Amino acid sequence: MSDYIYDPSLEDERSRLRALEFVLDPGTVSVLETVGVAKGWKCLEVGGGGGSVTRWLCDRVGSEGHVVATDLSPRFLEEIDAPNLEVRKHNIVTDPLEENAFDLVHSRDVLEHIAERELVLDRMVAALKPGGWLVAEDVDFVSALRADGFGESSSLAPFEGRMWAASVKGMKARGVDPEYGRRLPWRLAARGLTEISATVRGGLFQAGSPGRTLALLSLAQLRPLLLEGGLSENEVELLMATMKREDFMGFGPIHVAAWGRTPAEATV
Repeated sequence: MSDYIYDPSLEDERSRLRALEFVLDPGTVSVLETVGVAKGWKCLEVGGGGGSVTRWLCDRVGSEGHVVATDLSPRFLEEIDAPNLEVRKHNIVTDPLEENAFDLVHSRDVLEHIAERELVLDRMVAALKPGGWLVAEDVDFVSALRADGFGESSSLAPFEGRMWAASVKGMKARGVDPEYGRRLPWRLAARGLTEISATVRGGLFQAGSPGRTLALLSLAQLRPLLLEGGLSENEVELLMATMKREDFMGFGPIHVAAWGRTPAEATV
């Protein structure tokens, strides 16, 4: 597997995941409502992280349904008190997984981190019942690779392009695909899924926003990766200081959510 670039054991990881949930959950919920998650569904959440989507699924499917939530480090999932939830410490690459079992399989910011992502997608599709839905969400740095600066007078502008290039270089060295989001619709189509669709979302990060909190906490963990990608210690410090300023505004990478459905069983 890739070396996961975030450390789930850190004290700040709960805060980082909470900020990520605030930024991404509205779009995720909109997609899950679009595919029609309903009472009685059996759902698999791969890489449940902080647990907000898992909580939503448990409420949505009700007592007639069932949710299986997995993670390499499920400590936040284990805090959820829901009678229709099963939490598993699970490696999606190597550990057993039911086939033909779920009405929905969902992952968010998981596949991009896994070198064996194509194998994992195969396993996720195989876990679906006929007519079941796969929803996969992943980051794409296409919107971040820019060199126009955070503002004409910003001291960060001269090396902003280098900053994002260093991020991408460091990620690729760890086995992460920072462009996987844009590939998702075609990866689902290649596996025979139908009714494929996708959304793209992003936002402006500025002082006081959850987006800036997410960016700062993420960058604090990604410092070694940025250094490996070619930035100096001084440049990383300047980046962090700039992002903490009250006049800071910036766009981060976009997120792509793609979904598709397995063919229903043929009727005679």
